[in-house]
Amino acid sequence: MRKTGIIFIIAVLLRTSAYAADTECYVIPSGMSVGVKIYTDGLTVTGTQNITDIDGKTVNPAREYGIKKGDVIYSVNGLGLNTIEELAREVNANPDGVTLEIRRGCESLTINADPAETEDNTSKLGIWVRDSTAGIGTLTYYMPDNNSYAALGHGISDGDTGNILTVKSGNIQKCSELSVTKSTKGNPGELDAVFNGPEIGSLYVNSTSGIYGEMNAAIGGTPVKTAMRWELHEGEAYIMTDAAGNGVEYYSVDVQKIRPDSTDTKGIIFKVTDERLISTTGGIVRGMSGAPIIQDGKFAGAVTHVFVNDPSKGYGIIGENMISASVDYIG
Repeated sequence: MRKTGIIFIIAVLLRTSAYAADTECYVIPSGMSVGVKIYTDGLTVTGTQNITDIDGKTVNPAREYGIKKGDVIYSVNGLGLNTIEELAREVNANPDGVTLEIRRGCESLTINADPAETEDNTSKLGIWVRDSTAGIGTLTYYMPDNNSYAALGHGISDGDTGNILTVKSGNIQKCSELSVTKSTKGNPGELDAVFNGPEIGSLYVNSTSGIYGEMNAAIGGTPVKTAMRWELHEGEAYIMTDAAGNGVEYYSVDVQKIRPDSTDTKGIIFKVTDERLISTTGGIVRGMSGAPIIQDGKFAGAVTHVFVNDPSKGYGIIGENMISASVDYIG
């Protein structure tokens, strides 16, 4: 299956971490492109639609009963939901009404809704829902101490609602047939690849600072120390990526600004100075999110966003923030 690279949107700020600011932490930076698959915890409502009932009337049961875009339906008639097909089957089997358990932000709701009977003898609520998503990102680092990994440097959000997707299960996979569409001013490019296995890691957490999980096997490489935020500085650094299709390589960048107190995904601003990468990708492209930033031989952060009007420039998350989240979520 061919999947195109996706830029994943950030919704909220990082939470406070228990990671101590003076803790030494070693990681193995990666830079390898990976396919990311998430199966959501419940079904995300991406919109509602009008339908024509058996009498020829235009109706919208979902809107009538207060179902809203962004709601997460996690059970119907007491049955937990994993797929769109499960919801459709249960609604169609109960034309006299269904009971939906819904999460709306931090609120839990119970909605009793009567589906509409349509001309094709099926029952429908008139909602669009999503149960999974997939795309291409970059593996940031492997942590040998607990066999964990981090990737992307930002969260995966629903493209219709903007909400961070909850994870029921997920995985990362090796990519093949990697290719790139170059970025130009006003039009960010993207990585393209095939990913249909093998799975190389399980995905447990989708947070504002990235995705986290455990690897199926150890990753080789030389561990490097994570830089403390106060050690970061303007000037020379490198990013690690296989976007050029020649395996993971180091490419020079110029760090132009550091926000050491940043708790978001834009604590680092950098400019690609390596002509090899500029000629191949035009700078930063979709799918490079998570590419490690190395400065003074230490893990400094990860690429998160591209400047749309100047794709040679990008934002990065401070590495210490990713480590903090990794310790919080994985241990």
